[in-house]
Amino acid sequence: MVAITVLLAATAATFFLDFGSGNLGQNAPQAAFTFDYESGSPDSLTIEHRSGDSIQAGNLYITVSGASTANGQHDFTSLSGAPAAGSKITAGSRVTFSKASDLSDAAVTLNWKSPDSGKSIQLASWEAP
Repeated sequence: MVAITVLLAATAATFFLDFGSGNLGQNAPQAAFTFDYESGSPDSLTIEHRSGDSIQAGNLYITVSGASTANGQHDFTSLSGAPAAGSKITAGSRVTFSKASDLSDAAVTLNWKSPDSGKSIQLASWEAP
């Protein structure tokens, strides 16, 4: 009776915690990023990969909210200085977001999307000073 209970509990945990999805080996990258904001016409926000895992550029995107324009999701590879989608972002890589005329009230998040499962995780965020 105890063995059946343990087996059922393990099966339920596997199902509800998504252990059986086949993507156990696909972990989110561990990396540190910095943001450098410059007001101007247009405002610009430079994102720099400071340290950690290298990341495929095509798996990154940013989300912008609170800007006067350019709110929404933006493909990382469309940013100024970004490498092509198949290239890797490594420590020291920098890109610049300058698609908004005013970022003074904006919030920007840098996100990674798993190529296998389509799940996303936030890697870094910035809020206007």
